[in-house]
Amino acid sequence: MRHGIIARGLRILATVLIIATLTSVAYECHAKAFVAGFLYLLPIVFIAFGWGWLEATVASVLAAASLDYFFTAPVFRFTMADSQDWVALGGFEAVVLVVSRLAGRLTHHAAMTNAQRERVEKLYLVSRDILLMDRGRDLCAQLAKLVVQVFAVDGIAFWDAREAQFSSFGVHAINPEEVRAIYLNQSHADDLTNGVFKRALMAGAHCVGALYLVDRASDRHIGPISVDAIASLSAIAMERAHSFLAESLAEAARRNEQLRSTVIDGLAHAFKTPLATIETASSGLLEMGNLRHNQTELISLINQQAVALAELATQVLQTARASQEQLAVDCQSMPIKSFLESCIEKSRQVLAEHTLNLCLDGVSDGRVYADSRLLQMALLQFLDNASKYASPGSPIGLRVTATDTETWFCVHNIGSYVEPAEQWRIFERFYRAPGSEYRASGTGIGLAVARQIAVAHHGRVWIESDIHSGTSFFLAVPHVSVPAH
Repeated sequence: MRHGIIARGLRILATVLIIATLTSVAYECHAKAFVAGFLYLLPIVFIAFGWGWLEATVASVLAAASLDYFFTAPVFRFTMADSQDWVALGGFEAVVLVVSRLAGRLTHHAAMTNAQRERVEKLYLVSRDILLMDRGRDLCAQLAKLVVQVFAVDGIAFWDAREAQFSSFGVHAINPEEVRAIYLNQSHADDLTNGVFKRALMAGAHCVGALYLVDRASDRHIGPISVDAIASLSAIAMERAHSFLAESLAEAARRNEQLRSTVIDGLAHAFKTPLATIETASSGLLEMGNLRHNQTELISLINQQAVALAELATQVLQTARASQEQLAVDCQSMPIKSFLESCIEKSRQVLAEHTLNLCLDGVSDGRVYADSRLLQMALLQFLDNASKYASPGSPIGLRVTATDTETWFCVHNIGSYVEPAEQWRIFERFYRAPGSEYRASGTGIGLAVARQIAVAHHGRVWIESDIHSGTSFFLAVPHVSVPAH
């Protein structure tokens, strides 16, 4: 501020000297008032364009006084003998003031245009360099350094909400908690006195972070409009970086899942051949007879476990093929009652000590459009899961209900409880809820197979669980037939 006052004072002093010099030259040359007026007019216009309206006004007043005193009769007096000289002098002063004012406005407009052009150029540099940023390094740190270098501000800081990360750059120290508070409160504030700007970074309707910028120089390089533009570019850059990261993680997960499915498929096929040999050999020994009782029991056990391992290998294959979208569905219309009778017959060994309570809710004569083999596999998975986690000796319920659009198959057991946060995750491949490994053995494959079967039928699966009444697994298939894949 003081520097500006001194500079303006020096310009006014220079203006006085210029008018004095022109007056001396015109007087020595015995110039008439008309000629002297033009000599004053041109420098005043240049002063207005170069220095401003105040300096031009001072020059015009001095010029008018000089014209009256030195060039208008009677000379050396601030009076005029002819009234027309007053009119001419007043017109001269009016013209000079109007020209000075217009020149000042043009100068101000040119300065504003130049500042706007510089701001646009700087924003262009920022937006261009954002596209060239290294994805492998901290985005916010790169942004902070870029803004300080381009706009020459004292300091800037960013808060990345998704990464919970603070980054700053510049000579001014900024408190991380203050920047985080901007994000939490989604505040938008400008302190022009102290040169502090605060912005919540919005990407659409949600807040992705915060910006805190400090520019305390007397000739401030930045303003609220530029800060708004920087905030918008920063929000776009953050959202773009997050999108790239999510895309990379999704691609890595897809490749990992593809590799795992391929390995599982190969292992399952490798297991099925020796298991088939064991099952055939044990069955042959049982058919030969002439075995002692204990030998028969051992061979029967080998046969049962070989069959169980073969079924497990089949489940693994189904999971691998489902993940690779190779699950073939052959839907046909079939009677619900006969289908359930077949399921119950195959589940006798699975249910073991539990009693199965069947309830047909108005569908005893109904039909369902589905692949009988796959749908039966899904229900057997539900029944096997229910028997593993049910209270010893408790009954297991199987209920079939028809709605307007779907047929629901529900398997209910007492004694198990699934936390709300786990109810969808247990349908993920190889996922087991915390603590479940202590209650029953498993691989985390069965329920994933059931979900894939439901999806292949354009249906769905879900859970309803209560800590007192137990857990129900639901599988719904639509009434309409699903074309084979």
